[in-house]
Amino acid sequence: MRYLLFLLFYFSVSPLLGQPNDVKRDFQWLVGYKDSVEKTVINLLDFNETGLAPVITPFQVLDGALPSRSIAVICDTSGHVLLYTNGCNILNKSAEIISNGDQVTPDSWVYENFCPDYYRFTGSWLFLPDPAKDSLYYLFAIGHSEGTGDGLYAWGLYASHLSEDEVIEKNALVCADSIFGGHLTACRHANGRDWWILLNKISTNKYYKYLLDPSGIHYMDIQGIGMPSAWGGSGSGQCAFSPDGTTFIHYENVADMFVYDFDRCTGQLSNFKHVNIEHNEDTGNSFGGMAISPNSRFAYTFGYLHAFQVDLQAPDLQASVTQVAYWDSTFVFAWKTTFGKAALAPNGRIYSAVPGANPYLHVIHNPNAKGDSCQFAQHELFLPYSWNNNDIVNYPNYRLGSMEGSACDSVFTGLKEHEQATDIQIVPNPNNGNFQISLPSGIITDWNFELFDLNGRSQWQSSTPNDFVQISDIPSGFYFLICSNKLDGCKVAKRLVIQQ
Repeated sequence: MRYLLFLLFYFSVSPLLGQPNDVKRDFQWLVGYKDSVEKTVINLLDFNETGLAPVITPFQVLDGALPSRSIAVICDTSGHVLLYTNGCNILNKSAEIISNGDQVTPDSWVYENFCPDYYRFTGSWLFLPDPAKDSLYYLFAIGHSEGTGDGLYAWGLYASHLSEDEVIEKNALVCADSIFGGHLTACRHANGRDWWILLNKISTNKYYKYLLDPSGIHYMDIQGIGMPSAWGGSGSGQCAFSPDGTTFIHYENVADMFVYDFDRCTGQLSNFKHVNIEHNEDTGNSFGGMAISPNSRFAYTFGYLHAFQVDLQAPDLQASVTQVAYWDSTFVFAWKTTFGKAALAPNGRIYSAVPGANPYLHVIHNPNAKGDSCQFAQHELFLPYSWNNNDIVNYPNYRLGSMEGSACDSVFTGLKEHEQATDIQIVPNPNNGNFQISLPSGIITDWNFELFDLNGRSQWQSSTPNDFVQISDIPSGFYFLICSNKLDGCKVAKRLVIQQ
């Protein structure tokens, strides 16, 4: 009965399932750091068990493989740790560096000063499964540049492509700009397979948008909307997508909370709202975090001494801000058990780290409930095997599925393979709207061709295309060429990137 109740709860908080192989990719968390010279284990929080509370066991690591404040993990399809990074190297479940997985940080000076034990920037790493192949993965990393005496600054997004055993491509530069550090997150595309990544250009209201699909990572556009970020980009606060993928929130300890509607089909942000969170002056420069409830209704901020709830369905978001916790004055030795980085767990609870050396996590037991009914329990979860320092694992929502019936879903799904389709080529790709559809001999009169944007709107069509296609005034972006066979009705989608 307990197992049945757990399953009912689990699926009630995640009503849309993503790729079936990915739904347990976040079922084990690694939490903790090297808190003594002799330390060889950290905490493994296992959400595979039938109860709602995680089972905590020791996770054995080797010398030079102990993480601190930068852990990123991806689990296998059965929900067990497959790969993780301590910000310096990529390691397997046995804490062994995989082939070519050394010095995976993009910053040599950071590597030389902080590795092999840790890379000091929380929330700067994220594993994603390769949409093209279950056995391949991407590791995304926010780089950092040395400041001029007043701190470190986030610069550049890098990507490594890897298998369980080796890094195939390492530290490929994706975004060459100053971006907000510690805010790396991702959201499923409306097709239920690909991934959106949004990055805020520091001190501006502009967001870079990238799409990870079976052919790799692509720059889509940069959008200016809302207010500029006020902090220098060195790790204050967190970003999060709501579990249903309809909301994107940028929370920082200076400019408070920026709330946007998010279109998983096009990647567009809209309907900006600014929410002022009081007492952010108490949080320091890099403390504070946020998370969103499983039902996507409530956003929670964790600002050192204060924790607040914001009702995202309220007509007036500012008026809905409610304090749900204030630090209860508990110390562990010299460290306050205050509130820091946070994450939503597979069991539907929210966990918040402590911004200082500490063996506890805070727990919100019922984040779907309004006000005090959310059941905020301070320093409730004890970490028995190692202490933690304001870090929480960084996972996307793997259980978010496709938007069935949407324009995006109609373009990306339901297309049959055809034995001749693999011979249809688009040259060049990417292109500027001028390209050639290269067809094998003998099938030209058997196919129709139509180009769609991500909203499912037709941009061009032909039954007998010329040698070269010329589409004027088409904006840069991601498109699909739908090839329809007249004889048997089969349809095949070919991906097309236009860069003006």
